[in-house]
Amino acid sequence: MAICSAACTNKKVSVATKPNQSSIQSEDISLSKNYPVVVYGASGYTGRLIIEHLRDLGVPFVAAGRSRERIVEALQHVPGIENAEYEIVEVEHTVEALTKLLTGRKVICNTVGPFKRFNLEVAEACLRAGVHYLDTTGEQAAVRQIDEAFGKDFAKAGLVMVPSLAMQYAISEIAAQFCLEVPGVDSLEMHEVCEAVPTVGSANTILDSACQPFHYLKDNQLVPYKKIEVSQISTPGGQVLTATSWGGSTNPLWFANDGRVRNCKMDVAMWNQTLYQKQLDLERLYFTTLQWIPEQQLQPILDNMARGITASMPPRESRGVHRSIDWCMATGNNVAVKATIFSTGGYLQTGLLQAYGARRLICETPRVSGFRSPSQVFGHHELLGSLKSFGYAALQVERLV
Repeated sequence: MAICSAACTNKKVSVATKPNQSSIQSEDISLSKNYPVVVYGASGYTGRLIIEHLRDLGVPFVAAGRSRERIVEALQHVPGIENAEYEIVEVEHTVEALTKLLTGRKVICNTVGPFKRFNLEVAEACLRAGVHYLDTTGEQAAVRQIDEAFGKDFAKAGLVMVPSLAMQYAISEIAAQFCLEVPGVDSLEMHEVCEAVPTVGSANTILDSACQPFHYLKDNQLVPYKKIEVSQISTPGGQVLTATSWGGSTNPLWFANDGRVRNCKMDVAMWNQTLYQKQLDLERLYFTTLQWIPEQQLQPILDNMARGITASMPPRESRGVHRSIDWCMATGNNVAVKATIFSTGGYLQTGLLQAYGARRLICETPRVSGFRSPSQVFGHHELLGSLKSFGYAALQVERLV
């Protein structure tokens, strides 16, 4: 309990290891256990933002990844890093090495993608070390993969596995959970409009997921999409945009296990309306060419395509530009309610959600275990409260019937 107390009261745990210190050897990953959170993929865009928010919340952490040099360079760009408490660890992406790193910790924030290629080793290491698992992916194939492999074992161990603790699609789930506070609601029509700058990892993950089946919830059954579904949506401001099924989102998976919900479907639109056409072009390419290529040969092709979308790390988001709207129209036989969340800085929100979730897990015994949604573990009121406290989001709920 000493670790929890120190992290939750913002007291010094031990002297921080700064990037320019050479006393810590990256090969020795059994160092101080006073750093209860591991940020895996710390040199990436999202990893840096998680670290920034862990620092704001006063949580000591390990910045981990395959290259110590890249982590050191990345942390130099994290605001306030000089006041953070952390260690830097270089670690191989193997179950054995990750288990050694995680032993004695509390939670991992996994940002290493494409997730379908790399999440199984991380989840298995968490299970062996007794560590809670958080990640940022919303792609159904990757999420279902770790649930099928380890979800029941996590539940037996009293550990939580929370994929998709990110702006996509934790924010839309929060809106849906507020709608479900109205008795009689059983169907969720969910929409999102955002201004996004895909990171390198996001581009890789999106392309990987485009070659996998995805589903929506209809009459209590997960039904596969036959192809990318295109629709026209009207934003709360009245602007008509073209949206797509965008991989289906994780929400149908969460609500398939919720006895209150019979139907759940989500689409996504971008303020930049040229992006949806790229999805359709990729789908066409997949059915004409890519589906015949063996997976091992296909991965380098997808990686090269991803570099064409985002060749390098994009600049930090602008909160005045990168704004999003998530809304859920929920209905029943004789009820209707609409919840809308206006937010800014999608990756900033992801950084906060991960840091907030990690802090909760090092200080509390979670009320549920196993494969769970962000709101099931942390509460939709509490998640929204954390976002509001940083000025990232605001909610409007309208009872229509």
